[in-house]
Amino acid sequence: MNGLSMGRLKYLFEAARLGSMRAAADFLDVAPSVVSRQIAELEKVTCTPVMETNRRGAKPTEAGRLLIEHYRNHLAQEESLASRLNALAGLSIGTVSIGAVQGFADDLMRHVLQPFHAQHPGIAIHLQLGSINDILGWLEQDEVHLGLIYGPGFHSHQGRLKEVRSHPQPLCVVVCAQHPMAEATLLQVGTLFEHPFALAHAGFGTRKIVEQIEAAAHRRLKLAMESDHLICLTGFARCGMGATLLPAFAVYDDLQRGTLKAIPVAHPLLTEVQAQLVARRGRALPAAAQRLQRHIVQHMEAFNALSASG
Repeated sequence: MNGLSMGRLKYLFEAARLGSMRAAADFLDVAPSVVSRQIAELEKVTCTPVMETNRRGAKPTEAGRLLIEHYRNHLAQEESLASRLNALAGLSIGTVSIGAVQGFADDLMRHVLQPFHAQHPGIAIHLQLGSINDILGWLEQDEVHLGLIYGPGFHSHQGRLKEVRSHPQPLCVVVCAQHPMAEATLLQVGTLFEHPFALAHAGFGTRKIVEQIEAAAHRRLKLAMESDHLICLTGFARCGMGATLLPAFAVYDDLQRGTLKAIPVAHPLLTEVQAQLVARRGRALPAAAQRLQRHIVQHMEAFNALSASG
């Protein structure tokens, strides 16, 4: 279709990403009239509106979303082509972006990024930590190549994302070696209500699971501390203040040293959760991202045997 140049589509993409034509103009360092004119030209070519505006800003129409997806795919193909040309020239360079929930950080750093960097020192890693919703959004917007999330079985986000790899990783009670629950090999859910807990803030995936369990039992856990940082939750358990709820891979080093124990709980909401590696469906990943994806699948504890250690 004549008139759908990548240069013109870039104006639409930025207006949708930033939420207004003025914001897109500021970002692109052009006058707002330039952005509105280019979007108007797109509407002439497609014979349909591609943006709708209101007091809150601008958002793409269904036609606009199709054009934006076409633009993103073009950028991904250009990135993949550059990567393949570099590979033909014998170069091992590039940047790989990963979005992950906090619990993956140590496993990813120790078992993947450290050896990967030693093998491919020219490839830079861009690691963003966030919530599951953050990561799904980053994937859809092509802000990251790969996403690492943790929760119930993966459901494709409006068919745009795909599961590359998943592995069962129960949500365990994590305590220090001297805690009364530390000798158990399997806990009943009723036992949890007898002890103080440190939990992630409301809105986090693990906290939502806890809230479902509390609602079903018509009881609440003894909440002693809330935090959105893994180091605080593990520190609470490590110094004997009480228990927390985490997958075993998130405390791998402490399990190996014996300073913490991870005990599974006999409850489907806590056992039927998975570590998941996710990518955008249809995106052509550059060679560097494909290499890193293989390393993640082969070497991360989250996607291999580790599930709990008593």
